[in-house]
Amino acid sequence: MERIDVVLSPGEPLPPADVWLVVDILRATTSIVAFFDGGGALLTPLRTVEEALELRKIWGHRWLLAGERGGVPPDGFHRGNSPREMLSGSTGMRLLFTTTNGTEALLRCAATGHPVFAACARNARAAAKEALRRGKRIGIFCAGRHGRSALDDALCAGLLMRRLLEEGVRLEERAPSCGDGARMALALWRNLGEERFHDVVKEADHAEILRRLGMEEDVRFCCDIDRTDIVPLLGMWKDRPVFSHPQERAG
Repeated sequence: MERIDVVLSPGEPLPPADVWLVVDILRATTSIVAFFDGGGALLTPLRTVEEALELRKIWGHRWLLAGERGGVPPDGFHRGNSPREMLSGSTGMRLLFTTTNGTEALLRCAATGHPVFAACARNARAAAKEALRRGKRIGIFCAGRHGRSALDDALCAGLLMRRLLEEGVRLEERAPSCGDGARMALALWRNLGEERFHDVVKEADHAEILRRLGMEEDVRFCCDIDRTDIVPLLGMWKDRPVFSHPQERAG
């Protein structure tokens, strides 16, 4: 029997899991998916701006800097955290990527030693299928915002729960099959559903910040559901967690 846990707040301890789906719908995991959807080659998630700058000195200028602080690119970065920008002009690109919440979430799950996938609305069904191939204990980790839970990530977790059920997960919606976080995420999805997905996400605190920064189209892009089969898997290269395109080899 499968077991699904959803970590709604990044401050929670991680439950046991065979595989992790990490969600930061606005915008890190959506940007990672879009980067590889657009032909990107390699992307390594990093916790700090300083670490990204230092690693570029070591790995070389073939690697570009991308990410955000406060929603905008740090000084000296080549790209921000816009998934629409990532989708275009990324062919063969290598990125050192750091964001306020998402990259920390990815690295925390990577420390468990189990497979970690970047998940979002745009690859929800594909991500559910990949998770089911990896094991029976599935963890969905919501990056949240500044250490707290976030409406947008919780609703996306509910979407992933729904897709897991549609893909054949045999799940009793009570313990031991389903943790409280998973039941909460699924209940949120059922109460709101696909038709209201964008309307609810755009009401989230993070979406409002992006709107004030003139990035409302990014929010809309992030709310598109099941648009790609790309599900980036976090691997290792030079002792660092790195995402790679399925057709690429780090080298």
